[in-house]
Amino acid sequence: MSEHPSEKPTEPIYQETKPLPPRPPQPPKAARETRAMQTPKAAPANYQQQYDYDRPTPPTEHVPGRKSRITAGLLGILLGVVGAHRFYLGYKGLGWIMLLITAVSLGQAWFVPAIWGAIEGILYLVMRKGYWSVDSKHRPLQW
Repeated sequence: MSEHPSEKPTEPIYQETKPLPPRPPQPPKAARETRAMQTPKAAPANYQQQYDYDRPTPPTEHVPGRKSRITAGLLGILLGVVGAHRFYLGYKGLGWIMLLITAVSLGQAWFVPAIWGAIEGILYLVMRKGYWSVDSKHRPLQW
């Protein structure tokens, strides 16, 4: 009888390596600080987190390039059926989806993007952090 290939002895998968060098002696535990007791290292002066969704956006003066939270909210509530708020904020893909739902159904399913847009419009007006507080380029919305 012939042996099944899985029953044949195989070569070891892992190559044997040289043993690691011995660790240097460590000070006694009483003299060594634990991680919780160590002072945190300061970040470099030019360090800035790229997307900060955890903190609310601070109120700022009018900046010409930024989108308005109020405009986005009102567009979502009033013209959400065609995805106007999504186009305004730069989310063109979702804007086209909302517009196509209305157009393909010949207006019969107008309530789906209308409810969707109204909910998003309210979220743009109420939420101060997270997805609903930035535009498509992750710039904070202003009042």
